Amino acid sequence: MAKLAWSLVGCVATLILCPVAHAHEQPRDSSIGSSVDGRAIKLTVVGDLHAARRVLVVGCIHGTERAGEVIVRRLRSASPPPGAALYLIRQANPDGCAAGTRGNARGVDLNRNANWHWRLLPRGTYYSGPRALSEPESRAIRRLVRSVRPNVSIWYHQHANLVNTSMGDLGPKRIYSKLTGVPLRNFGNRPGSITSWQSAAYPSSAPFVVELPAGRLSEQALRRHTAAVLALAAG
Repeated sequence: MAKLAWSLVGCVATLILCPVAHAHEQPRDSSIGSSVDGRAIKLTVVGDLHAARRVLVVGCIHGTERAGEVIVRRLRSASPPPGAALYLIRQANPDGCAAGTRGNARGVDLNRNANWHWRLLPRGTYYSGPRALSEPESRAIRRLVRSVRPNVSIWYHQHANLVNTSMGDLGPKRIYSKLTGVPLRNFGNRPGSITSWQSAAYPSSAPFVVELPAGRLSEQALRRHTAAVLALAAG
């Protein structure tokens, strides 16, 4: 795995110097559902819809943790490796992003609302909602994952600056950490976590959380993160 990681480091320059998608890979935009307030949860697919390797990237699920959105925007104009497709969601919580709140329009933390060890958490920062999958955003994400069955899923959060190793295959996480410089750390699991549900429901799907540092990403950091996603898409 170490040799693979270092070989991928050598590919970073090539990956980030291919910013424009080929004509047959032009982004395809659609909606996977609507938020509580009726905002579309937008999906962009870059690459072959029939690609064997599918990578899901979610830029923002908490409206107070938005640094990952710029990575998704950059990936819209990337050229995926042959045989791969990128499934990009800039905002899984469009109401929270619009309001600048962690939760959705009902104050629900969507990363406590999945049907994995869900339990009722009181109203406040980590309010879980009245029941598992009570929120339309959570149900939309679940439908997408069940339909696409991504090989790798990357969920961006802030502000802990780590790649969470708590569940699933460590291989993609090690590669991502090596290419970006973001350290590996077991950040634990939370009841109702989306990535924990993915890991339990689809063990081969390699979902993981990247906690970006506070603030905006520099251009150099943005290039590293974009290249790391494309490296994982290459398999």
